[in-house]
Amino acid sequence: MKNIYPVFHKYRWSIAKIYFYVFLAQLFWLCEPYLLGRAIDTSLQGDYRFFGVLLGAFLMESILIYKRMLFDTKVYIQVYNEIILDYLHRDRDSDSSTKIARTDLAHGLVHFVEHELHYFILSVMTIIGSLYFISMTSPLAALIVFICLFPTSYIVYRFYPKVKQATRVGNTHYEQKIDVLQSQEWTSIETFFKRRKKILVSESTIQGRHWAALHSTKSLFLIAAVVIFTSQKSGLTHGQAVSMYTYISQCLVSLLSIPHAVEVYTRIKDVLSRLKET
Repeated sequence: MKNIYPVFHKYRWSIAKIYFYVFLAQLFWLCEPYLLGRAIDTSLQGDYRFFGVLLGAFLMESILIYKRMLFDTKVYIQVYNEIILDYLHRDRDSDSSTKIARTDLAHGLVHFVEHELHYFILSVMTIIGSLYFISMTSPLAALIVFICLFPTSYIVYRFYPKVKQATRVGNTHYEQKIDVLQSQEWTSIETFFKRRKKILVSESTIQGRHWAALHSTKSLFLIAAVVIFTSQKSGLTHGQAVSMYTYISQCLVSLLSIPHAVEVYTRIKDVLSRLKET
């Protein structure tokens, strides 16, 4: 990590600019369910002005995302190139197959900052923002949604060792790919891809069980929160119902970023251990 950190530090202000765009766009996105609810309620009374406000929020979010997408790719390509050149300069002992695999795997580091870190930040903002809007209308529903954090974390804890092992085995096997192909021995090549198939199927099975448990938990708490909200709220308007359902659903879906974060952490940790400090 000591050889990778200076590269990101060099581009820290460019990366900060990217995340500033991400932050502002997410703020507009968080307000949209509330504005939609108000627009529905006021339109039923013949007033359509809130649809103009909602459209403005959509446009501002789109502009900010567009500006971020124009800027971030060129920054992250520069970061990736510097990381790889530094690694190749330090690693003089590994064979070609291992080097090629590790330069491919190292792209996951930049992909994490460019895509997945965005997702995690947005998820945290969504959880906090959605809980705020929910609690303003139904504190008990907000509490139910928050409690979902605990069974979600427990499921992730139970599956983490299997995810870690599958990641390590898969990456180790991938490093052998070039050597096997260059050997031009059909038996070795066929054995490699049969083994690759088993590894990928095993990873998919683990992920399938993991996500099935998580989505079942999410659905249960979604129903519970909606039932509590509707039973407590008399004189519920159409707009309020739409807004509250959206915020509850957004918050629970964002909690699923926890297992994804664990998977990403496992991948990044394994890749960093392979980009050895030489």
